[in-house]
Amino acid sequence: MKKFSHTLIRGAAAMALLTGALTAQAATYNFSGTVISGPQLGQLLSGQFSFDDAAAALAGPDGSVALTGLSLSFLGQTFQLGQALDPYAQFEGGQLIGPNAGFSGFAMPGATLQLQSFFGSSNFTYNAGGLDSLGELSISAVPEPASWALGLAGLAVVLGLSRRRRALSA
Repeated sequence: MKKFSHTLIRGAAAMALLTGALTAQAATYNFSGTVISGPQLGQLLSGQFSFDDAAAALAGPDGSVALTGLSLSFLGQTFQLGQALDPYAQFEGGQLIGPNAGFSGFAMPGATLQLQSFFGSSNFTYNAGGLDSLGELSISAVPEPASWALGLAGLAVVLGLSRRRRALSA
């Protein structure tokens, strides 16, 4: 039994090193929304954004951090970080509120899309021809590979202990 516990401890240490090596510095989030008022009522918006975790920690509880990745789809068009004006993630009270970024050149000349996160909520506005369409965003975290690896390792340890216990009791 002593040999088994040493093996378990060594395995746990190896797993900690492995998950530490897999942990990315970027935090990635999905977002989606639906236009709730205006001419584009019912249209869907979706995308993903990321930022550097270390930079976010330095930004403070009510700060912002530059986005390192951004992609969104709306009205049949896809936009990337390089096309965004002033892209950043907003934090309030230490909580991520959402992304902020502006885009122009949508389906018609002069049309703009603005992602806005402030006062505890995330929204977006689409303006075309002087008419606004408004929507709300919902944000969800994308699990990091290290989280999946740690969960699978924990499951493997529990299964291993279960099999070991059954073999000892038989």
